[in-house]
Amino acid sequence: MKRIKKLAALMMAAIMALAMSITAFATEGNENTKPSQTSAVYNIYQIFTGEYSQEKATLSNVKWGKNGSGTEGEAISKEELKELEDAYSKTSDVEKLNAIKKFASIVEENAFIRGGIDTEYNVPSGYYLVEGVVTYSNNQQASTLYVVRVVDNQLKFTPKVDVPTVSKNIIEENEERVNNNEASIGDNITYEITGTLPSNYDDYQSYYYVFSDNLSAGLTFNDDIKVEVIDEEGSSVDITNQIYTKGEKQEDGTTIITVGIQDVKKLSDVVVTKDSLIVVTYTAELNEQAVIAGEGNPNTVKLTYSNDPNSEKDGKPNDPENPPSPSENHPVGETPESKVVTYTTELAILKTDGDHKSLSGAGFELTGENVKVSLVTKTEFVEDENGEYWKLADDKGYTKVAPILEDTEDVKSNAADYADTTKKYTLVKRVISKGDQAEQTKVQAMVDDGGLLIFTGLGAGTYTIHEYKTPDGYNTAADIKFTIKYENGKFSSQEVSLGSDNTLWTEIVNKSGSLLPSTGGIGTTIFYVVGAILVIGAGIILVAKKRMSSEA
Repeated sequence: MKRIKKLAALMMAAIMALAMSITAFATEGNENTKPSQTSAVYNIYQIFTGEYSQEKATLSNVKWGKNGSGTEGEAISKEELKELEDAYSKTSDVEKLNAIKKFASIVEENAFIRGGIDTEYNVPSGYYLVEGVVTYSNNQQASTLYVVRVVDNQLKFTPKVDVPTVSKNIIEENEERVNNNEASIGDNITYEITGTLPSNYDDYQSYYYVFSDNLSAGLTFNDDIKVEVIDEEGSSVDITNQIYTKGEKQEDGTTIITVGIQDVKKLSDVVVTKDSLIVVTYTAELNEQAVIAGEGNPNTVKLTYSNDPNSEKDGKPNDPENPPSPSENHPVGETPESKVVTYTTELAILKTDGDHKSLSGAGFELTGENVKVSLVTKTEFVEDENGEYWKLADDKGYTKVAPILEDTEDVKSNAADYADTTKKYTLVKRVISKGDQAEQTKVQAMVDDGGLLIFTGLGAGTYTIHEYKTPDGYNTAADIKFTIKYENGKFSSQEVSLGSDNTLWTEIVNKSGSLLPSTGGIGTTIFYVVGAILVIGAGIILVAKKRMSSEA
């Protein structure tokens, strides 16, 4: 019994240590912020050379260039020249480009490679195809559509290219979008993923678009995905039945959710433009594997997308009856991850007597607006061959310092200080009971032999602790009502204390002996005062009676 109480006292001391001060921060949502262009490399292909007419902006005496499909320096035939003129008379840039590509031998190794975001190059007069591969401030990359240029000695190219973005947020009950929140175990959390499209979306023949979402082990996917396209005016179209979705639980307890569109341009019943948003919403439940305080329970998403409009592969139609599993059939890029975090906390109770020594035999009931599936947990050392602790002899606790088994010139063996030099232990927290999931309003449990009880999985809200079983010979403690507050990853309370690990604790004292209250309100003071008045009054009456007797 003594060693159990000693261990409980040590554990509680760790919980109580270093009470933290809380700084308030405004919780904000993640935004779809466009990255800036930082560098570019251009592939420049010389298809034809010739004599440039400033007045007509055309070439005469046209010959094959370095990257044309004919022999360099040879004049092209009249038939080829007529075909070239027809190609260049196409109405749209994409049509013009596709028509003139037949004259080009586009091999990356044969291109002029130049760098710079916006640079002039001195080149012979001629027809050129130019492709820019642009790098952004967050390391995303994307290629421009090949651009036809008829130039006179100087080529200047400003890349018209863009990349999509993705952001993830938690939607609160008041519809506010935030990047972190609090929850109790058993709560459902609503997530929103918002993806944008690039400004050069129209340059693509097909557009691959896949969200990869990762739920931590403390979150259970509810398989309730909804996907919408929202236009620039805020109108939305539900496209869920055209989207491939899959939630797959991994061996480590995490869940990978895939939401994929093989080809955005093949979506039916909706017009998608460069200004459209693709929005995914779903819910997940905070479960019993949730991380308590600490780093919280993260949820991340990234977007994989088409990043080269020169790829001519067509996407597959999105069959509403059986949306295809997306496959990368042309070059793709990836966004950085967008992350949100859900936090939950716990309350540790240490039951003590009037001398602040741990006391067993007490039972407590926790009620409140956010009890849900609150857990009663116990932290203990468990034998584990891969553990990092050794047990010391004579019930002196545990240590991470490995035993020294043999004497050397520098140090002597200390094996005798260990209970066993072959066994290792891990410190684990296990669930010993949990709240009534039917009522979801209360949870009851007894303190352990060391007077310790931990209610795990609490979010912000108002709670009451009631002592429903009192140790023999002691007075029942008064109910404790407390409020847990939350601000940007940090918990706080005015009625109970905050530990250094962002969890809460309180000491509840039972006193034996007198049934008179010893603290709070007027306490025993009034009884002492009244007693003193009665004693003084009795003395005055006695003196008065003696004086009256002597006068008589």
